[in-house]
Amino acid sequence: MSMNSWRARLFAGAALLLLAAVAVTACSKTPNPETQIANMIAAHNRHDVTGQLSFFAEDAAIAVGGQTPFTGKAAIRNLYEADSVMKSELEYTGLAVRGDTVVVNSVVERNDLLRLLGLSEVHYLPGTRVVFRKGLIQSIETSRLDQREWRAMRDSFAALMNWVQAKHPELLKEIGSGRLSGNNATAARGWMEVVSRWRQSEAGGEK
Repeated sequence: MSMNSWRARLFAGAALLLLAAVAVTACSKTPNPETQIANMIAAHNRHDVTGQLSFFAEDAAIAVGGQTPFTGKAAIRNLYEADSVMKSELEYTGLAVRGDTVVVNSVVERNDLLRLLGLSEVHYLPGTRVVFRKGLIQSIETSRLDQREWRAMRDSFAALMNWVQAKHPELLKEIGSGRLSGNNATAARGWMEVVSRWRQSEAGGEK
């Protein structure tokens, strides 16, 4: 065999190895953080709880507006199952990637409970942070609500609680330690029922 033939075979073999390496890298490459977040939000908005959880590390944590974080997938599942009951929809816009952290400029949320309370949507202040580890979400720290919207929600909730105390004091125990306590699907369904009854009462329709 001529020297040129050997060279041709060597070059062909090297090319095949390079292509194989590129193929493996392409198949194993983790999507960029913006894509991960977009896919996670899409799963949230179609109320696919299992799909959402697939983007999170096992020991991930979510803190909403400075509140006590939901830590671990079981707690996050409870949160997202409650969101699903309320038909929550999220919008994340203005993403800036800084190493393993994504800072979100704008977060908007809509859900049926907010609408019953008189708010079509709420806006979180700029600065929500999503931290990644090994291609999975390790934590989400959502900024506080817009203060005007927070006050409107607080005032609606205060009016609701005045109605509960005056008309349905039996619900107070459930709010404290029963089916209306906690952050899960059962509590979300309960609160939707209570707020609906309140609105019906205001309209003169509650029996």
